[in-house]
Amino acid sequence: MYWYIAHVKAGQASKLVGSLNKQEDIEAFVPKKEQWYRARDKRTYVIKELYPDYVFIKSKLNKDKFDEKFKVFFRTIEGLIELLDYKDVYPLTLDEQSFLERLFDGGYVIKHTLGNIINSRFNAIKGPLIGLEDRIIKLNRHDRFVTLDCKIFNGKFNVAIEMVD
Repeated sequence: MYWYIAHVKAGQASKLVGSLNKQEDIEAFVPKKEQWYRARDKRTYVIKELYPDYVFIKSKLNKDKFDEKFKVFFRTIEGLIELLDYKDVYPLTLDEQSFLERLFDGGYVIKHTLGNIINSRFNAIKGPLIGLEDRIIKLNRHDRFVTLDCKIFNGKFNVAIEMVD
């Protein structure tokens, strides 16, 4: 399975996902994450887009076949800015794909992880971060998230956590 990434105009991602998923050999989605939200007396987890204005596309077709089959189609889509491409490299390597698949639940949402602090390090007990503690580069206890080191886009992103005793 190959993963491609499309940059879209602001607010067009869900519309684009709908039209892409009508096509054969494509599964499009917008990756999301749980994020801790608090305001006055309201405290809960909300679902936010992991990378706003980006649509991820999964296909069994390699880059050449994918380009051949969908090149004209992508030019006709309103709202699509560009399909990301880096000289002979797929936008996501196999390592990056497996890393994201490990974090996602079945619906392309990164859920929060339960854990505790041992020797100033986050120890995951339940959730997608189990076994990935070595990739944590920052722990923010107050806002309930950890920052993970990865090679996707800007090199890091936040994952929600919940502390337990």
